[in-house]
Amino acid sequence: MIAVEVEEDDEHSKFATSEEKRERERENKKKKKRVEGDGSATSEEKSEKKESRENQDRLSNLSDEVIYRILSFVDAASAVQTCVLSKRWRHLWSSLPVLNLNDTSFDHPSLFQCFIDHLFSTRDPSSNVCELNLVCQDELDDHDDPFIVDSIIDYVTLTPISTTIQLLTILAESVVVKLPQLSLCRSLTTLKLTDIATETATFDFVSLKHLYLSDCRFEWLVGEVFDPFRGCANLTCLCLHGCQFYGGIERFKICGPQLTDLSISHMRVDGVSDSDCVIELSTPKLRFFTYFDTDLYDFSIEGKLPFMEKLSIDLGTFELSHEFTRATELPLRLIELFEIMCSAKCVSLSPGIIEVLSMFPDLLDGRSSPFTRLRIFEVNMDRSPPFVIPTDVMAYLFGGSPGFHC
Repeated sequence: MIAVEVEEDDEHSKFATSEEKRERERENKKKKKRVEGDGSATSEEKSEKKESRENQDRLSNLSDEVIYRILSFVDAASAVQTCVLSKRWRHLWSSLPVLNLNDTSFDHPSLFQCFIDHLFSTRDPSSNVCELNLVCQDELDDHDDPFIVDSIIDYVTLTPISTTIQLLTILAESVVVKLPQLSLCRSLTTLKLTDIATETATFDFVSLKHLYLSDCRFEWLVGEVFDPFRGCANLTCLCLHGCQFYGGIERFKICGPQLTDLSISHMRVDGVSDSDCVIELSTPKLRFFTYFDTDLYDFSIEGKLPFMEKLSIDLGTFELSHEFTRATELPLRLIELFEIMCSAKCVSLSPGIIEVLSMFPDLLDGRSSPFTRLRIFEVNMDRSPPFVIPTDVMAYLFGGSPGFHC
C-alpha cells in the first residue's frame, strides 16, 4: 500500500510538474509577444521619423539645376535667405545663374544699394550669370551715390559675367550715364529698358537680337537725322513703347538688316504726337509690323519688304478733331503705309481706320488696291454694334487680292 501510494504521489508530482512547465511556457510566449509587440511599435516610430525627415528635406535631394530653376522665380534677397534651410542650401545663392534684384524689400534706395554691393562682392566669382533683372519701384535721384543702375552696368561689363550674360532687364526711373558701356557684353542678346532717361541715344550692341524700350527718354543733340540702331547689326526684334526722343529730329531711321519684328506704340518725337518727323525703314527682312497710337507718323522705306507676313495698325478711338489739312494727312499716310507693306498676307486694322478711309472716298476712287497677297483680314472690334465696311473701302483693301471678292 505504501509503495502504491508513493507511486501515485510521484505520478501526481510528474503531472503537476508538466502542467507548471506548460503554464510557464505559455507565460513566456505571452511575454515574448509583448516584447516583440513593443519592438514592432518602436520600429514603426523610427520608420515614421525617417520618412518625416526625408519629406522635410526632399528639396535638398534635387539637383542644383532644378534648385537654380526654382530660385530664378524669386528675388535675390529671398534667395539669399534660403541659406538657413540646411547645409545643402548654405552656398547655393552665391552661384545663381539668374539674379532678380528688386527693391520692394528695402525701405530706402541706399539699403538696396548696400545689398547689391554685398551680393556682388560675396558671389562665387567662378559662377556664370546668364540673366539679370533689376526692378526699382522707387524713383532714384541724383543723391543716390553711386547710381544703382550704373553700378549694375559696371558689374555686367567689368566682371567675367560680361561673357555669359544673355538677358538684361532694367526697370528704374533713373538717369543712366553708362548705357554705351553695355557694348562690352559680347554675349548680350536681349535688352529690356523701362523708365530710364539718358543722353546716349545710340545702341552699338553687335550681339543684340531683341531690344525692348518702354517709357524711356532719349536726348539727341547731334543733328536732324537720328539713326539709333545702326550698330545693332543682328537685331531681329525691336519694340518701342511710350518712348520719347528729343533733339529736333526730322528723320528717324530704323536700320536693321536682320530685323523681322517691329512694334511701335505711343512714341513721341520732340514731345508731340503729330510730329512732322519721317520714320525711314531700312529693314529688308521685316515680317511683322505693329503700330498702335492715336496718330500716325509719316513712313518711308529703302527698297522693298518682300517677306511681310502681318501688318497690324490700331489708331484707337480716332476723333477727327484736327484742322482739315491735318485731318486729310492721316488717310494719305495710311495709304502710303499700306503701299509700303503691300506684301502682307495678314492685315489687322482698327474700326477707326475704316472710318477714316470712308470719310475720304475721293482719295480711294480709282486707286489700286495695295495688297496683292492678302489672305487674312481682321478688324479689331472694340464695340458691340455690328460694324459694316463700306463697299468702296472693301474694293480698295481687297481688290488686288485674288482670294477676296467685293
